[in-house]
Amino acid sequence: MIHRSIAAMTLAMVIMVAAEAAGQMSINTLRASAESTNLELVTLQGIVHLTRPRGQLGGTCGATTFTLTDDSGSIDVIVRRAGRLLEPLRDGDRIQVTAQVHVFRNHVQQPLLICIAATEIQHLR
Repeated sequence: MIHRSIAAMTLAMVIMVAAEAAGQMSINTLRASAESTNLELVTLQGIVHLTRPRGQLGGTCGATTFTLTDDSGSIDVIVRRAGRLLEPLRDGDRIQVTAQVHVFRNHVQQPLLICIAATEIQHLR
């Protein structure tokens, strides 16, 4: 009985690690799979390019943004609570960002905008 419980716990841990690793993707892959990643958490790595603050979009996206660039492309990232950043973002910083994907569609359900809302930002050295 104990052996089965340990095996089940080990399998659950392997599944959790595999699911977390599957969240890491390139910006180009994210754009190509936006429909299937809507409302999911994804992890991206890249270089910060600071942009000017933007107004809110339908109350969903925050106003503080930066552009994240990797070898495959770039995407705007929303930071809802910039005051909570442990270390301020600077142009050229290399980071890893975990973010929730929001896909906004037009009246015929075609994607208009992909909003990436950061939930965690880690500076890479």
